Amino acid sequence: MNRRHTSSQRGTQPGSGARRRNRVAGASSAVAAFLAFGMAPWASAPPAQADVDDLFNFDWLSDLFPQSDASPADFSFNFEPMPAADFGTDLLTNFFYNPLHMVMEFWINNPLGELVNGAINDISGLYLIGNGADGTEVNPDGGDGGLWFGDGGAGWSSDAAGVAGGNGGSALGWIGNGGDGGAGGAGAAGGDGGAGGWFMGLGGNGGAGGDAITAGFAGGAGGDGGAAVAWFFGSGGNGGAGGDGANGAAGTFANGGSGNGAGGGNAGVGGDGGRSGYTFGAGGNGGAAGTAGNGGAGAAGDATHLNGGIGGAGGAGAAGGVGGEKFNGPLGGAGQLGASSAGGAGGAGGDAAKDGGGKFLGNGGAGGAGGQGGGLTYGAKQGTGADGGAGGAGGAGINGGIGGGGGTGGGGFGTGTGGAGGNGGAGGAATGSALAAGVGGAGGQGGFGGSGNGTGAAGAGGNGGAGGAGATNDATVKTTGGAGGAGGGGGFGSKGLGGNGGAGGSGGTGTFAGGNGGNGGIGAYSGANGGAGGAGGSATGWNNGVGVYSRGGNGGSGGYGGGGSGLLGTGGGNGGVGGAGGAGATTGVSVGGNGGAGGAGGAGGAGLTGGTTNGGNGANGGAGGSGTVIGGNGGAGGAAGAPGGTAGAGGNGGASSGSAVAAVGNPLGIAAGTGHAGNGGDGGVGGGQGGNGGAATGTADGGNGGNGGAGTAGAAGAAGTALAGAAGGNGGDGSAGNAGGKGGAGGTATTGDGGKGGNGGVGGTGGAGGAGGNGGTDANGNGLAGGNGGKGGAGGDGGAAGAGGASTSGTAGAAGTEGLDGSGGTGGAGGNGGAGSAGTDGASSASAAGGNGTNGGNGGSAGNGGAGGTSGTGAAGSGGVGGTGGAGGAGGNGGAGGQGLDGGNGGNGGIGGKAGIGGAAGTSTSGPAGTVGGDGDGGAGGAGGNGGVGGAGAAGANHSNAAGGNGSAAGDGGNGGKGGAGGTSVGGSGGAGGAGGLAGAGGAGGNGGTGGTNATGDGFDGGNGGVGGTGGQGGVGGAGGGGATAGSDGADRAGGSGGHGGAGGKGGTAQGAGNTGGDGGDGANGGKGGTPGGPGGAGGAAGAGGTGTGGAGNGAPGTPGTNGAPGA
Repeated sequence: MNRRHTSSQRGTQPGSGARRRNRVAGASSAVAAFLAFGMAPWASAPPAQADVDDLFNFDWLSDLFPQSDASPADFSFNFEPMPAADFGTDLLTNFFYNPLHMVMEFWINNPLGELVNGAINDISGLYLIGNGADGTEVNPDGGDGGLWFGDGGAGWSSDAAGVAGGNGGSALGWIGNGGDGGAGGAGAAGGDGGAGGWFMGLGGNGGAGGDAITAGFAGGAGGDGGAAVAWFFGSGGNGGAGGDGANGAAGTFANGGSGNGAGGGNAGVGGDGGRSGYTFGAGGNGGAAGTAGNGGAGAAGDATHLNGGIGGAGGAGAAGGVGGEKFNGPLGGAGQLGASSAGGAGGAGGDAAKDGGGKFLGNGGAGGAGGQGGGLTYGAKQGTGADGGAGGAGGAGINGGIGGGGGTGGGGFGTGTGGAGGNGGAGGAATGSALAAGVGGAGGQGGFGGSGNGTGAAGAGGNGGAGGAGATNDATVKTTGGAGGAGGGGGFGSKGLGGNGGAGGSGGTGTFAGGNGGNGGIGAYSGANGGAGGAGGSATGWNNGVGVYSRGGNGGSGGYGGGGSGLLGTGGGNGGVGGAGGAGATTGVSVGGNGGAGGAGGAGGAGLTGGTTNGGNGANGGAGGSGTVIGGNGGAGGAAGAPGGTAGAGGNGGASSGSAVAAVGNPLGIAAGTGHAGNGGDGGVGGGQGGNGGAATGTADGGNGGNGGAGTAGAAGAAGTALAGAAGGNGGDGSAGNAGGKGGAGGTATTGDGGKGGNGGVGGTGGAGGAGGNGGTDANGNGLAGGNGGKGGAGGDGGAAGAGGASTSGTAGAAGTEGLDGSGGTGGAGGNGGAGSAGTDGASSASAAGGNGTNGGNGGSAGNGGAGGTSGTGAAGSGGVGGTGGAGGAGGNGGAGGQGLDGGNGGNGGIGGKAGIGGAAGTSTSGPAGTVGGDGDGGAGGAGGNGGVGGAGAAGANHSNAAGGNGSAAGDGGNGGKGGAGGTSVGGSGGAGGAGGLAGAGGAGGNGGTGGTNATGDGFDGGNGGVGGTGGQGGVGGAGGGGATAGSDGADRAGGSGGHGGAGGKGGTAQGAGNTGGDGGDGANGGKGGTPGGPGGAGGAAGAGGTGTGGAGNGAPGTPGTNGAPGA
């Protein structure tokens, strides 16, 4: 179907787009019309007859010159900011593109333009100039613009529930804007905007999603903005807004209903903005998300349904649309993100049914949970999370309904922050009855904060809901207040700050007992603070007909702080303070509630270079509530985060008026008799001060003071560096332990006894000294010294004792015990000495003597152990052990000699390094002394290098007409290297000596050559054999190092074997009768065996005499070589 207007004009539609307002009318616009007429390429083909006739119909002139009652000319431009506009894009749009587009629209919508355009379109058979038709119910999508220029038509805006709006038409030509998408019907999606022209043009805006009209239904999604596909200039269209979700229906018991409220509808997501043109222009803005529906309220109970109905859950919020991307070019930017929407609130629980007198007959219904906050999904580059919805309140009844939990906040991305968790709903009130006790509803838990998935901060946790109150207007009805809800945990921070924990809700009041306060939420990584604990509820007194009894609620614990990040430079978060205990009634027998513990501080984070950020501070414990018999105890202080955090103090004990005496078997379960004030809470680890005992009047005793917190251990010293080519670095000294906290003072009394003072906290142990670094090896192959161990840190001072409480007429309380000082830290171990490098082997050669091996490097001396840390009344630290000396390097082997040349000598082994001395023992004023560190062991000596083998002698030459050549003498074997001495130690073991090197064997002598025959026919003599080489001297083992246990000596080596003597050559053969054959050559002597070291080397075998021929005598054999002499 053709979706273009045959007249080249687009039809009108209300609300079809803000950017379609650039219209100019009136006689003064005729110039622009004629300019456009002159530029149009309509005359390139002969017009059809009907169109030519129309050209000479001048009725259209009256439209150019309207009558005096016509409206004034409108020369206004649309100077509204464009999608994702910046200043440069606005200028280009308003002063360049908009005027050009205005002229185009004037030409298309002017009667003359219609006439010319119609002729051109008819002649070409194509829709070249004109706007696309707007969508209709039958054809929802807008038509496309002309192939030369023209705007796309707007999509149809649906008026039918559940039916989506039409998409805007695209501008297919050079210039033109895409049509806007139509709005969606109820709960349906809006249409997408059309694309702009391919040379210049703006993308159409996306249509808005429809708001839901049916209870609990979701809103429609906004349509996406059209892309600006233009090569030169164009901005993307804005995304459409998401539709609102409808509220959930209220619960009802009618017609078999459950009475529970229905869930709220989810919000519709915003549409994404269209991308910019290629060269100039901006991306479109994302559409805002719709509003989430709230949960429906639970129905109130009736005669057949005594309990109230449950509230419905809130709908989930939605993400705003993503801004269109900036495609290319210097002007313009990406579109802005659409705002995400918060989760809907949970519906309230219904109240219980009542009788004719207005008294409840059942229990209240639970409140509905809050909806999750909207936000983008993982993988997004930028976005801010919305808050979670609040939980609904519980309904009232004999027992109150629990409050709904808060919704989780949406996640943030890039620099965007995470959304906060929703607050928990309040618990429902409880009235109890004459037949049943009533308990107030617990408050709902706060929602978790949304995570921060970039550099933006994560969201905070929601606060816990308050506990429901128990009725207090009738003291004969036993009621208990509801517990406060826990605070939600903060969101995790990826590269930014984590979210703080939410505060715990306060406990509700009651006649018999107050509700406990909720615990504070946990502070998240990195560096977020924990939430405060909720206060305990107070009690007004329950009269059971025998007496009046009451108990205050306990305070909630504070949340602990999140850990810090060394990479981000954030310290640990602080803990949340503990909630105060609730007070009992001022009349009758009452007990105060205990204070909540303070949250611990988060640990500091480790950096890449070894440093850490400071830990967070521990929070103070909550104070105990007051009572007529017993006061509540104070909460313990939170521990300090390491390193550098401050510990929290214990809470003070609650007061006791001493105005009542508990009877045996009382409903509170306390011991009969007079009471006492509350004890102070203990100080947090890290030196927190103990809380003071509560004051007592009347007959009650004062409360005891809390104990001081133990001091934390000092940090260990850093290990010394161990680098190649450098001596080992010294270990760092350990830091002193922190002082213990002071004990709290005992509470005062009037006629009773004063409270005992709290004990001082023990001091922290001193940090261990850092180990010395191992030595490296220098350029000459010698080992370098190991570093010394660091000193152990001093033990921290013990905390002061708390003073005993005074009494007006009773006995004063005893003072506490002063805390012991902490133990001294252990000294660091000494670093090992560097090992010597092995010597280099001598070079072997075919034409030269063998090269001598180089000596092995000496081992480095070991570092000494660090001294132990000192202490006052505690145990002193032990000294660190000394390091082990470095091993000497092995000597290099001698090279083999060339023909008839000597082998090289082996290098000597390196000397073992000296052992380190143990560290001195730490001292203590009145405690046990430390022990001295043990000495290290000496380093082993290096083995001597082996001697090289002597080269064999050359054989004598064989001749046909001359005497045989004599064999050459062989080369001597190289001497083995001496083993290195073991390193020494004072109290440890000496190092073992190195073994001597093996001696080289002498070379074999060369054999004599065969004789020839002379001219007269007589044979020449054979050549004499060469002398065998002398064996090398064996290496002497190194001496073992001295020490408490001496090291073993190295093994001595035997001398090398002498070489075999060369054999004599064969005499020449006689030719003819009467001629004489040559004499055989003499065999050579064997080589002498090597002497020093171990046993002498074996002598070489004698060379055999040569054989005579033709009657000649044989040669004489050589003399065997002598054995080497044993070593001294």
